[in-house]
Amino acid sequence: MIKFLKKLIFFPFRKVSRNARKTNWSTERNRKRVGKSLFFLAIALFTVFIFRFVWLITVNHVGGTNLTTMAKSNYQSTETVHAKRGTIYDRTGAAIAVDSSTYTIYAVIDKTQVDSNGNPLYIDKKDFTKVEDFLNSKLGIDRDLIKKQLNSKLKQVQFGPKGSDISLEKMKEIQKAAENEKIVGLGFTANISRSYPFGNFASQFIGIARPKDENGTQALKGDMGLEKAFNNVLSGENGKETYQKDIYGRPIPGTTKVIEPVKNGQDVYTTLDAQLQRNLEGYMDKAATDTGAQQLSGTLVDAHTGEILATSQRPTYTATTINDAEKQKYFTWNSLLSQSAFEPGSTFKTFLMAGALDSGKVNLNETYQRKLQVYDTTINDWDVTENKSYTLPETVTYAQGFALSSNIGMSKIEMNMGNDLWGSYLNKFKFGLKVRAGLDGENPGALPSSNAVTQIQSSFGQGVAVTPLQLIRGWTAIAGNGTMLEPHIVSKVVDPNTKTSLTSKAEVVGHPVSNDAASGVRDLMLTVNTDPVYGTSYSTSGDSEQNLAAGPLFMVNGEPAAVKTGTAQIASTTGGYMTGSQDYLYSAVVMYPAKNPDFIFYMNVKIPTESWTLKYIARVANPLLTSAEAMKNDLSVSADTDTKAGKVTIENYKGKDSGDTADSLRRTVLSPVIIGTGAKVTAQSIAEGEKVSENSRILLLTNDKDQVMPDMYDWSKKEVEQLANWFGIKVTYEGSGNKVLTQSIETSTNVKKGQTLTVKMGN
Repeated sequence: MIKFLKKLIFFPFRKVSRNARKTNWSTERNRKRVGKSLFFLAIALFTVFIFRFVWLITVNHVGGTNLTTMAKSNYQSTETVHAKRGTIYDRTGAAIAVDSSTYTIYAVIDKTQVDSNGNPLYIDKKDFTKVEDFLNSKLGIDRDLIKKQLNSKLKQVQFGPKGSDISLEKMKEIQKAAENEKIVGLGFTANISRSYPFGNFASQFIGIARPKDENGTQALKGDMGLEKAFNNVLSGENGKETYQKDIYGRPIPGTTKVIEPVKNGQDVYTTLDAQLQRNLEGYMDKAATDTGAQQLSGTLVDAHTGEILATSQRPTYTATTINDAEKQKYFTWNSLLSQSAFEPGSTFKTFLMAGALDSGKVNLNETYQRKLQVYDTTINDWDVTENKSYTLPETVTYAQGFALSSNIGMSKIEMNMGNDLWGSYLNKFKFGLKVRAGLDGENPGALPSSNAVTQIQSSFGQGVAVTPLQLIRGWTAIAGNGTMLEPHIVSKVVDPNTKTSLTSKAEVVGHPVSNDAASGVRDLMLTVNTDPVYGTSYSTSGDSEQNLAAGPLFMVNGEPAAVKTGTAQIASTTGGYMTGSQDYLYSAVVMYPAKNPDFIFYMNVKIPTESWTLKYIARVANPLLTSAEAMKNDLSVSADTDTKAGKVTIENYKGKDSGDTADSLRRTVLSPVIIGTGAKVTAQSIAEGEKVSENSRILLLTNDKDQVMPDMYDWSKKEVEQLANWFGIKVTYEGSGNKVLTQSIETSTNVKKGQTLTVKMGN
């Protein structure tokens, strides 16, 4: 193009010059000739520029540069609007986890950084010692690190962990102090973070969220616990907006336009009560100190709703001590409530006795000899001495055997029931199956192996693995006259974008035993606490710390609670069981009031260093249950969020992981029921695209090779018909009402096509 223009410009002049030499034209004629050439040259140049101008307008690109985008950048900016992560609250609206900002301090040592008057905006070398003293006194940063950074060849430096995660209040304090001491060159960068105002507060259960880089920007992401499990609910979606700016780059008011609206994360209201949780944390601190135990875990539950009101464990951490958490011996990141399974010991006898009473396989007044040999295994009770005699009577009734926590008595009952019948009750209580409360990384536990001895030992809580959450699910049936509830961890999910909320309510998941059987177990649990001869929680010395005289150890408002204690052997990593004198998992489940429980409390203590006594658990249970009972009416009132009831849109779950789908649905406050044990969903009872109300039950059929009958207690007729259609069975109905009361095909038994199912309906 340049060569062409040169030829175009200079060609006429060369031609005129040649002609002038050949001819004798006059000066005037030469001027006219030149003028004509310049005229045509101007026309040619104008044509080229017009063509180029039209080309630029049409194509809008020069090389790889978009001219429109380049022009807009001069007067318009597009910014990402970060979504606010949802807040986690307790049931009353007290904030447990909230978004916040922290700051990182930096020092400018680039000598080119000056203001418009030439004043330095950097730290001069003569002030290095002054800055060293300042940062050491204000933030405790190591002097050698400060000195090393200030003497580096960088233009701007930071000062490690102690120079970061600075609170807003501390940042302002440092700014003011630096100004007073006339220190320049120090500045702060803001970082998104998550604040946990209560400190030590169900830490492994709630978890933590940390900043993560996503698509070039930082966002908070759940790392553990509820924060991780509900991350998709809490996270939200970033938006975009544009604004026009002046020649100095400042936004012009009134020019902001939203391109993509920001969608803030939803708020999660847990079932925890802040007051009860704080009380439990204090009691657990003392119990940890008094026992010196490797691990402790305690959980309080509303027996009428299945809601977790307080839960804690030791060792634990806070947001400020999390980096040093692993320095604690026996520390685990796992939530002991749901992520770690163990052999529960004698507290498990509650389920054996419930099944025996329900099936009529035990006569509580019948006596037995406390001697038992099962194949090559001798089963002993806890009070056996070295010379194989017992400190308590050798002949007892089965009721007395339960009170003294007799392994032999429970073994004899299991043998009378038979492994199949006992196994059916384990299935009815849903052991070996995850609770699916919406938590992350839940441990399913394990049913006893087919070994005959192991089956018998499972009657007293050995050879079977459970989590506290599974135990709690089962105990809601004992406390609730046979009706089993799903443990709940979330009371409400609030969407601030639509001003809607999804509120959970008590969810029935089965009816493993009759009202009479459940009531009978509670009566037996009361004798554990009140029988002065056989009761394992009847104290002959009382407890001076709680001002209790000799008598029931677990007392609430002057009344004895229903109790079952437990002492479980702990499996050794090298095989068999640990053999130390304190190498046991000590535990107790407490229900109060005994006749119609409002609350269930469970606590276990693993390998204490001090001589064991149940008083350590009673000192936690008694005051906590007393507080809960005093607050009973307030606990039924949820936080007012000024929202309307929302709806949940059902997706297509076919082909998806059945367990993950159930957990995901639980987080949207629905009630999923997995049919079978298959890994994948093959059908669903509610069609894709339907909008349903909170707590709606949705059946998920899996690719199980067998068709296994679920517990249909509390199901609607429509849900029964759906299952019958999937299984290819016939249904006949008895009675009237809206809910299933009984079913003719037992829970967990295989179903064949063409079978007839008889269902009794009621209200």
